[in-house]
Amino acid sequence: MMERLIAVAMLVATAAALAAQMAPSVTRFWILDVGAITGATEPSRVNNSGAMIWNSGGHAFVFQNCQSRDIGHLGGGRTVAWAIGPDGSVVDRSLNASGRWRAFRYAGGVMKDLGGGASSTLIQEEATATNFWGDVAGVESVGATNLSPTAVRYQDGGAYGMAFASLPPAGFVRVQHVVDMNDSRMVLGAVTISGAITTFISNNLGYQWTTVNGVPGREFSTFPSAMNRVGHVTGTAGQGVVRAFLSRDPTLPAADLGTLGGPISIGNGINNYDWVVGLSPRAFVHDGSTMHDLNDRVWNGTGWELREAFDINDFGVIVGQGVLNGAKHAFMLLPMSRFPRTPPCLVTHSTLTISRSYSSDDSRSSHRRALTWSYVHDGPTASPDPSDDVGRTGSQHDASPCAPRRGRRDLHR
Repeated sequence: MMERLIAVAMLVATAAALAAQMAPSVTRFWILDVGAITGATEPSRVNNSGAMIWNSGGHAFVFQNCQSRDIGHLGGGRTVAWAIGPDGSVVDRSLNASGRWRAFRYAGGVMKDLGGGASSTLIQEEATATNFWGDVAGVESVGATNLSPTAVRYQDGGAYGMAFASLPPAGFVRVQHVVDMNDSRMVLGAVTISGAITTFISNNLGYQWTTVNGVPGREFSTFPSAMNRVGHVTGTAGQGVVRAFLSRDPTLPAADLGTLGGPISIGNGINNYDWVVGLSPRAFVHDGSTMHDLNDRVWNGTGWELREAFDINDFGVIVGQGVLNGAKHAFMLLPMSRFPRTPPCLVTHSTLTISRSYSSDDSRSSHRRALTWSYVHDGPTASPDPSDDVGRTGSQHDASPCAPRRGRRDLHR
């Protein structure tokens, strides 16, 4: 136990040092067409290894190294993926053979039912967050309409309710939703009462909660979307005319991130540099000072309208959904300061590598200053630096562009 606490403290300290250093500037991007989306749009996510989850036609996919793979189901033919961990494990919900939604964790090519809901077949389970330690949290509800949602931890084949939170004047209330969980074992949750949404954050896996203050003038509703390693939160504040926000301290007012010129903005994802992505009303990235329209930053954007960005990792890779030649598609944006000599995912025997660049004065202490994706033809795959906890290398040996499986979709959240 003591070793785990020490490791958590080291993670927090490392993340704080990372955030204090100079983040890379917004560059231009190369867009990858991940695949067509049919049915309802679910958020996509990406980890620091460049693995992306996305959903289409009642199927959940992992996209990595220019290819998508269907992660399967628990017997009922339908799966939704909501979160992906640093190790590539995926969690959310899948229908079993009895037509009941079950929380799952997918790792190593195997999908496992996380248990819970033993008291009644009406109880539905959904895992919505996971982290470096393999902790999984989510929501337990009743029936197809998701009545009485309750935030839970999944452990040892069961679902265990999290602590109540103080919400004056209502008193103590059950946290209803788990939105995110980080490697420091902080949990981000929310409660809805009479249409008003309140955000809560826990430093200890949901055993105690702190209210996250909203944007001044928009405190009626503060809906969280994501959290980074040090507990900085983004989401959407207000009602009707809503704004993306960034909260760096739950006890202080959150910052309104503004818009691209219209009345609204929505925050969806955040990385450890406090870059936020979302929509306003088109896909944007906010670099801490300025909100940029991603449609103006793409080298190969012909035929595309990038409508919503869902997530961003520490390398500046952004995932989301847009419209390609009139059809809804998932996308991945790779940061590239210059037009690539060879387009990614369109070459044979190539290696897609995320690499770091260091300042020339002191490579030992300087963290990443630039984000680059390099493409190497028919050469050996370089091994990542063992001290680099986020750099990964993968290979793709297919002469054709990536072509994800597709199908019909009719899902709810």
